Order: sequence, then C-alpha cells, then structure tokens
Amino acid sequence: MRKILTILWNAGATIFWGMALILVPIVLLWNITDDWCGTEQYEVFLSPNNDIEAVVNVINCGATTNYETQISVNRINTPEDKDVLVVLDGHPNELVYKVTWLSENTLEVSEFNFQDLLRFHSRNTVGDIVTSQIRPGVR
Repeated sequence: MRKILTILWNAGATIFWGMALILVPIVLLWNITDDWCGTEQYEVFLSPNNDIEAVVNVINCGATTNYETQISVNRINTPEDKDVLVVLDGHPNELVYKVTWLSENTLEVSEFNFQDLLRFHSRNTVGDIVTSQIRPGVR
C-alpha cells in the first residue's frame, strides 16, 4: 500500500511541476505583452478647438499579415480613452482616404475604397468622443 501511495504522490508532483513549468511562462508572457502587434503613429488631425485629435495609426502584426490603417479619435488630455472609427486594409501610403473635421465634435472619414474597409464605427451613441460620418469614395 505504501508503495502505491508513493507512486501516486510522485505522479501528482510530476504533473503539477510539469504543468507549472509550461503554463507559468505562457501566462507571464501573455500578461507582460499588451499588444502583439506593432503600432506606429502616422498622422494626426486636431479638432478646431484643439481638444480632440484624430489619429491615423499603422498596425503591423508581422510578416504573415498585411498592414492595417486605423483611424481613431481621443481627447488630448486622456489619450488612452479612444474610439476606433475605421480600420482599412493596407498601409496609409498605399491607400486613399480623407479625414476632415466638420465641427468641433464631428469628424468625417471619406474617399476610401470600400473594398479596403475592415471595420468601422457603425453608429453614434451617447458617450462617443465625436460624431462620426463614414463615407467611402465612389469608384
């Protein structure tokens, strides 16, 4: 009986330490890395009252994916709080788009090719940073 308990105890310890050695580095790596993709600021458009900025970012997730162009807005005093308005497939150098402030709280993203559109802010709700107008170009 003692031999069986020793075998069970050692098997449990082996499973525990084996899982700990595999899972702990994965969890630590996952928590340390906030964003697996590289993000680079490409262009900034300030609102007429200079409170809000529209930012065009280039997102690069590696060699197996294409660049993404992300157009978002944030308040200058709280840049971490942002609303993503449009995400386009490709690098901004290769895309056509236009970002225009229509008023202090209304931004228009236009003239982009509809086929390049990956995601967009579909409706304006209370709490949004700006009212957005998203209009693909006519081609």
